[in-house]
Amino acid sequence: MEAEERIQILMVDDSPTNLLALESILQAPDRNLVSASSGDEALRYLLDKEVAVILMDVYMPGLDGLETAELIRGRDRSRNIPIIFLTADSTGGRHLSRGYSLGAVDYIVKPIEPEILRSKVAVFVELFKKTQEIKRQSQLLREKNLELENANLARLSMLINLGQELTAEHDPWRVLDNFCRSARRIVDAQESGVGVMNGDGKTLRYFFRCSENEYGESGKAVPQVARRALQYLVTQRRPLRLNDSDELLRDHGKTSELVHSFLGAPILSGSKVSGWVYLINKVNADEFTEADERLAATLATQVAVAYENAMLYSDAQRHATELQLEIAERKQAEEERAQLLVREQAARAEAEQANRTKDEFLATLSHELRTPLSAILGWSHLVRSGKLDELQMSRAFETIERNARSQSQLIDDLLDVSRIITGKLQLEPRPVDLCAVIEAATDAVRPALEAKNINLESQMDLEDCFVPGDPNRLQQIFWNLFNNAVKFTPEGGKVRIELVRDESEVRISVSDSGVGITPEFLPYIFDRFRQADGSTTRIHGGLGLGLSIVKHLVQLHRGSVEVESQGKNQGATFTVTLPLTSAALTDIPENGASAELESDTLPDGYSTVLEGLRILVVDDELDSRDLVSAILTRCGSEVNCCESASEALKAIRDWKPDLLVSDIGMPNEDGYSLIRKMRKMKSKRARQTPAVALTAYVTSEDREHALAAGFQLHIAKPIEPAALVLSIAAATGRKVRPDLP
Repeated sequence: MEAEERIQILMVDDSPTNLLALESILQAPDRNLVSASSGDEALRYLLDKEVAVILMDVYMPGLDGLETAELIRGRDRSRNIPIIFLTADSTGGRHLSRGYSLGAVDYIVKPIEPEILRSKVAVFVELFKKTQEIKRQSQLLREKNLELENANLARLSMLINLGQELTAEHDPWRVLDNFCRSARRIVDAQESGVGVMNGDGKTLRYFFRCSENEYGESGKAVPQVARRALQYLVTQRRPLRLNDSDELLRDHGKTSELVHSFLGAPILSGSKVSGWVYLINKVNADEFTEADERLAATLATQVAVAYENAMLYSDAQRHATELQLEIAERKQAEEERAQLLVREQAARAEAEQANRTKDEFLATLSHELRTPLSAILGWSHLVRSGKLDELQMSRAFETIERNARSQSQLIDDLLDVSRIITGKLQLEPRPVDLCAVIEAATDAVRPALEAKNINLESQMDLEDCFVPGDPNRLQQIFWNLFNNAVKFTPEGGKVRIELVRDESEVRISVSDSGVGITPEFLPYIFDRFRQADGSTTRIHGGLGLGLSIVKHLVQLHRGSVEVESQGKNQGATFTVTLPLTSAALTDIPENGASAELESDTLPDGYSTVLEGLRILVVDDELDSRDLVSAILTRCGSEVNCCESASEALKAIRDWKPDLLVSDIGMPNEDGYSLIRKMRKMKSKRARQTPAVALTAYVTSEDREHALAAGFQLHIAKPIEPAALVLSIAAATGRKVRPDLP
C-alpha cells in the first residue's frame, strides 16, 4: 500500500518504551504509526493531519492526556477523532468520568492485553477507512454532477442557438431541415428524423431524415423498424423511449441489427398530433436516458412553435393585415427571452468576478499577515538564543516592533472596513485645522520619504484652514494618501501636496511621479479588496483597503475624492474636496486636532508617576500580565497579578488595591462579570476602586459595554506604554507634568 494511502494512528505517551510497545502491537502494512512524546507534539501534528484513532496516556508531564483531549475536542478539524486512554491507574474513577465526558471512546488499563488493543484499534481503523471511502464516493458524485451540469449547460446553449436559428428562418421547409440536423447533434444520436403530417393525420406533408454525415435528406421513406414505434407514440400522444429488448423494435421476435435504441416525441398542434420527431441509436451508450426523453419533448415543442411561426409567416404574405400584429408579438417575446438570457449571463459573470475578488483578497490577507509574523518569530528566536550583540539586539527589537505595528495597521484597516460595511463607522466632528492635520500626516511618512530619497513639495496656505470633521479620521485620510504616494513612487521620485481653497470649500491634491494607474483599472481604484496587481509576483504589498477607506471617510465628511492618471509610469493625482467652516463659531482645540500620544517608550520622568499606587492586573495571558506589570512597576507602582476573575476577587478583599486593570475576554468568567461583582461587594473601598478595561475588543459597542459595566476607562490592545500610564494616572486623579514628553 502506498505511503499516502496508509492509515494514520497517533500514539501519545511520554515513555519511549511504551511507544515502542504500542508500535510492536499495532504494526500492520496498511498503518502508519505516529509517535508523540507530549500533548503539545500531538496537537501540532493534528493541525494538518488526519488520524483514524488516538492512543493517549493519561498521565504525562506538561499537558496531561485529559487536557490534551480537551484541546483536541475544541478544534473543528479534530473534534470527531476517537480517543482511547491508556492508564496504569485502575482506580481513577474521577479521571475515568472526565475522560468519557471529553469524548473518550474507551479506557485500557496497563499492562495492555495486545489482542484487546488490536481488536479495538481495528474497529476504528475500519471505521476510518469506510469514512474515507464515503468521502471519495462523495467527491466522485460531485464530479459526476458537475459533468452532468456542464453537459446540461452545453445542451442549453445549443437549444438557445437552435431557437434563435429557427426563429430567424421563415421557410417551413428550411425550418424542418435545420431542426433535423441540430436535434441529432443536441441529443447525440446516430440518426434523426422529423415529419409533419397533412390535415388528414395520416399522410406526411414534410419528412426530413439526417444521419451522421450531417446532410439532411428529404422525401425518403421512414425506416421500417421505426414505423410501428411512431404509430404507437402518435396514438399515445406522449414521448416514447425503447431499447432492443422492447417488442416494438423487434421484427418477428428478432432484434434489429441496425436499430438498438429509439427515442420519439409527438409534435402537438393545438389538441391534435401534427407530426413527430424521432432519434435512433444513442452515440456511446446502449440506450437513451430519461433526460434525453425530456429533451426530445422540449425539441418537439420547439420545432412545433418554429414550424407554426414559419407557416404563419408564409400565410402572412397573403394575409399581411390580419397576421402582422401576431408576428410582431412573437418576435418581441423571442427578443425579451434573448435579453433575459444576456442579463442572466452578465449577472453570473459579475458574481464569478466577485467570488474571484474574494478569493484573491483572502490569499493576499494571509500573505500580508504571515509576512510580518515571520519576521517577528524569526528575530524572537534569535533574541532568545542570547547570541546577539548590542547592535543586533537593537535591530531585532526595531524589526519586531515595526512588524507588530504593521500587523496592527492591517487589523485596524479590516475593522474599519467592517464598520463601513455594517454602517457603524462614526465620526466625532468638530472644527479642525486642516493644515495641522496635513502636517502631522506628512511627519508620519517623512521617514519613508527620506529612506527612498523622495523629494516632497508642499504648497499650502499656512493660515488657519478649518473644516468640520473628526481630526483622527482626517489624519487617517491623508496618511493613507501620502503613504500610498510614497509606496508607489520609485526612489528619487517626487511627491507634491497642494492646498487650494475658496469661499466654501478646500481642495487638497496629492500628486506623485510613481507607477501610475492604467485606464482599465482606474474605475475600480476605490473598490474594496481591488488591487492593480494581485499576483504572487507583485512588488507592492497591502490589502487593497486603504483607498476604499479614504473614499468612505471623505464622504462621511461630506466631501469627495477623485483620481487622475495618464497611465502606466505617468504618476497619479488624488484630489480631496472638503467643505470649510468658520473657526470663530466654535472654540478650536490647540493645534486644531486631538493629539494622540504615540510614544512607544517610557520617558525617565514617568518613573514616579504612579508611585505609591497598589494596582491589581487581571489577565489570563501570562505575556500580557508580565508586560503590564513591567510597565507599571517602572512607573513606581506596586503590582499584583491574577490570571482569573475568582483569584482577582480574593485579591481585592485581601490586598485592597487602589486600581484594577482587567482584561475582558477570559475563560470561565470574563472581565464584565468581575467588575459587576466588585461593584456589588460590601466593602465601600472595593465599590469605589477605579477600574480600567484593557482588551482587544475595540469596537465602539465594546467601549460602551465596558463603561456601562462599571469600568472608568477602555484601553485597546496592543498597548502603548506611555498612553497606558497616562490613562491610569488620569483614572486615579494624578497629574502628569506638562514638561514630560
